[in-house]
Amino acid sequence: MSTTRRRALLASTVSAACLVAVGSFVVVSTHTAPVVSSTRAVAVAGAPARVEHADARADTRTDVHADTRADVHSDARVPVREQVVSGPLGSGDRSGAITFAYAGDSITARPDSWLHALEPDTRFHAVGGYAHSGYRADQVLAEIGPVHDADVLVVELGTNDVNQAVPTATTIANVDAVVRRVGAEHVLVVAGPPSDWTTSRWGADRRTGQVVLSRALERDAAEHGWSYTDPFAAFRQHDGAWVRGTSPDGIHGTASTNVGVARAMATAITEASR
Repeated sequence: MSTTRRRALLASTVSAACLVAVGSFVVVSTHTAPVVSSTRAVAVAGAPARVEHADARADTRTDVHADTRADVHSDARVPVREQVVSGPLGSGDRSGAITFAYAGDSITARPDSWLHALEPDTRFHAVGGYAHSGYRADQVLAEIGPVHDADVLVVELGTNDVNQAVPTATTIANVDAVVRRVGAEHVLVVAGPPSDWTTSRWGADRRTGQVVLSRALERDAAEHGWSYTDPFAAFRQHDGAWVRGTSPDGIHGTASTNVGVARAMATAITEASR
């Protein structure tokens, strides 16, 4: 074979190899493209579901955030959806104690709440009730039942109604329904807590809303002859925000703040029972 022919044959072989390589690359690219495209299609098609899931988590977004930050200051490490209290609390001899029921949200249900801070005090006995973090007044109403042996019903509700822009009149109507359902002889209505938050995903001004609701609760209590208390007064600034250092998240009090709230609640429960 001549040198010229040998070179021509070699060039042909190299060209064929290059075509095979390019063909392989094209095949791989053609094969992978639908996979990438398919993944994007799933992401786009799944977007509404993911948004809804995100919205569901956002319902308690601030509470979840609060739990994370509160861990630094307290033992409130229980996931928000599991912060539920129901039934009697307290042990030991409670004979002669003032019996009370409770209806509340996270301000009452959290592990470091005023309710749990008051629990060791044998002058009081929580004999029943229901409190659930993140719940509105209507949701607590759906869960709570009669507590016939309670001298006082403590109603701490409305914070999540404000957050979710529930009309104040609706919240008041549900609070009244809770009172009727529990059936305690005396009722103690609790003011809404301070708030550092002036917005919510429902478009509510949480700070202003708490002030508006608290005034409505106070009027409602007066109209029914119930007691009313603001156990957060010492921790509330003039603009409705928490006093600096008394809240880890702008929504709930710290563990030490809640001890102070519990003291105020003890006095208010005692006075309401008379």
